[in-house]
Amino acid sequence: MSIGLPVFNGETYLREAIESALKQDYPALELVIQDNASTDGTAAICADYAARDGRVRYERNPRNLGAAANYNLCFERARGTYFKWAAHDDAMGPGYLRQAVAALEARPEAVLCTTGVTEIDGAGRPLRTYANHFPGIASPDTARRFAAAIHTRHQCEDFFGLFRRAALVGSELHGAYSGSDRVLLAEMALRGPWVSIPDPVFLHREHENRYTRAILLKDAQQAALWQDPSRKAAARKTEFFYVGVYRHYIRLIGKTVRNPLTRAACYAELLRWWFTDEHGIDVLREVVSPYPALHQQARALKHRLIGASSPTRPGSLPELK
Repeated sequence: MSIGLPVFNGETYLREAIESALKQDYPALELVIQDNASTDGTAAICADYAARDGRVRYERNPRNLGAAANYNLCFERARGTYFKWAAHDDAMGPGYLRQAVAALEARPEAVLCTTGVTEIDGAGRPLRTYANHFPGIASPDTARRFAAAIHTRHQCEDFFGLFRRAALVGSELHGAYSGSDRVLLAEMALRGPWVSIPDPVFLHREHENRYTRAILLKDAQQAALWQDPSRKAAARKTEFFYVGVYRHYIRLIGKTVRNPLTRAACYAELLRWWFTDEHGIDVLREVVSPYPALHQQARALKHRLIGASSPTRPGSLPELK
């Protein structure tokens, strides 16, 4: 079992994340911590745990490589049969790994195990419990699983589920663009069925300094730099989230699906995507966003057709940390 913990300036919640991993009742465990050149107390915290516990493998990057590269380094260094990314501000409840491994071992063709979610605040107090449901995601039919992944509302918490490592080999991993978590989950649906456990053992922290709060919603260029700081200024143009994700979906089908009939069925689901979960209207809003008057008209059209969206609508925010 390998847990990959990418971190940059995460001293506030880092100890809790590390402790929740090391306290799991699963014997063969390694915790791979990849420090992205933090400037706070992160390095001292990680070095302390590495010195005290042989299961902790700590490495510090000489410079900030960006979130995408740092997440992927965690996977490249991992040696376990199973792999899980763990954000520095989240945690795992007791029994997480034991239950998730059992679910995957009971179904050898499964590529990912998801769990219920307990949302906690900055002080660790529970706010709510819930689970993302993907009708058809456990099906042996590839197109049905793909449909479940792309048509279902969710905030990509399942990116932090437990993967079968072999299923991630050769995959997109964490792309250097917003929405890459959503794309990877769609790729996993193409590669195999998912299993789930109902217990809310994934502790997902909601706080004001989360990536989506502190960076993504405030400055698209800063969000691009967070993903990949090596990008040149000329390349940091405004990127359309939904259009970009859709383009990656198209590419995934051509890359992953070999059977012509199955490929055609997956493309058919992409056509249906425009009419599910308000995607078509969201794309229209993105395209006209540089033009305020047209953007307002698009919003008014959406409200007339389907009403105002909930402020916590899952499809509206890419959720990588």
